[in-house]
Amino acid sequence: MAKITISDIQSGYASTSALNATFNTLEDHFNNQVLYRRNPSGEPNQMENNLDMNNFDILNVSNMQVDSVTVNGVDIITTMNTIYNNYLALVNRVTVSTASPSGGTNGDIWFKVSA
Repeated sequence: MAKITISDIQSGYASTSALNATFNTLEDHFNNQVLYRRNPSGEPNQMENNLDMNNFDILNVSNMQVDSVTVNGVDIITTMNTIYNNYLALVNRVTVSTASPSGGTNGDIWFKVSA
């Protein structure tokens, strides 16, 4: 199905009306259904449907804001938060000291992981 259909203009008196109607159709389509590379300031320019990249990459992105990232059914942000929280839980259980325990030498760095 065509994304836009424009009627053929026949010769005769109604040609001006048909031409104006065609221009109005084009104008409406460009204003309401096209995503612009350089959008006029203050005009809406957002996606209203999913964008299928058909296995092509998105290149040269300097900053991307996303709400979620799922790879092969795994929510990556949730997984990374779990890993970070587990790391913090471990770090908070570690004690580092230069005081020697029995059998050690002062000046060495000792650590203890509490249960």
